[in-house]
Amino acid sequence: MTVHEFLAIMGTLDEHMEDSGFKAESAIYDAWYQQWRDLEAKVEKLSMMDRADMLFDGKVTINDISDEHLTEAIAAVSEQVNIHQKMIDENDIDADPDDLEIWQNRLETMKTL
Repeated sequence: MTVHEFLAIMGTLDEHMEDSGFKAESAIYDAWYQQWRDLEAKVEKLSMMDRADMLFDGKVTINDISDEHLTEAIAAVSEQVNIHQKMIDENDIDADPDDLEIWQNRLETMKTL
């Protein structure tokens, strides 16, 4: 997945964890937490152009993903699809049909795994 997709998924999971007082369970949040924080710190240090390149051209590879992690990752991507669809439905100024399509394509790819 792209760096942007990875950071978006982890950011959303972090919001859910924070909302629950960090009492919720998330296998991928726990497993990917350090990678997320390290990558986020690297991205923050980049110039604006390098940051954009990293976010959309950089890739994050998850090796040997367990069924539990894949199921949770699919749910997280599905949530991104719902978030972007809702923004479009509500005519949100930040809504972008291209973003929705990217998430829908990622979801379909992950479902085939």
